[in-house]
Amino acid sequence: MTDGQRIAAGIAASLFLHFCLLTGRFAMQEAPDTFRAVLEIEGESAARAAPPKQGTGIHSASPQTKEEAEEADRKRRAYLRYLDAVDAAVHARRLEVGAEDLIGVAVCAFDIHADGGFSEPSVLRSSGDARLDDAALRAIRAAGGAVKRPAILGTDVIRMTLEVKYQYGLR
Repeated sequence: MTDGQRIAAGIAASLFLHFCLLTGRFAMQEAPDTFRAVLEIEGESAARAAPPKQGTGIHSASPQTKEEAEEADRKRRAYLRYLDAVDAAVHARRLEVGAEDLIGVAVCAFDIHADGGFSEPSVLRSSGDARLDDAALRAIRAAGGAVKRPAILGTDVIRMTLEVKYQYGLR
């Protein structure tokens, strides 16, 4: 039997089996519904509830006028630029503590206060290396107050979660 004849026989067998499975007595039967659940929800949906008028960050109030929309957009852009600047300040100070041989990621959280200072940071997810975790916390402490907080963000505390990354030769 040649290769072409083998391929033709395989295709014919495949088509025959598919035909039998889909149309014959071997076709899959739908299982009857054995479980039925009814969910009743009372009250107003949280999705329809009016958003708050105040807020810090991306999820602030839904603007009603063009001026409010422009102000909210300026606030969102300032918020994102500020968080990027904080991230850059922390990462710029990673290697200042003499931790150039570390590799990994520590996820840390800290509060940013109105004056731009950071509260005592904590490790949310360890890198698995205590030296790297300590170096990440020291970098966050060193960056506290280094980035001026824009006045448009108000005085509310901003909670930030940051992945502090270490890699050989990474600056």
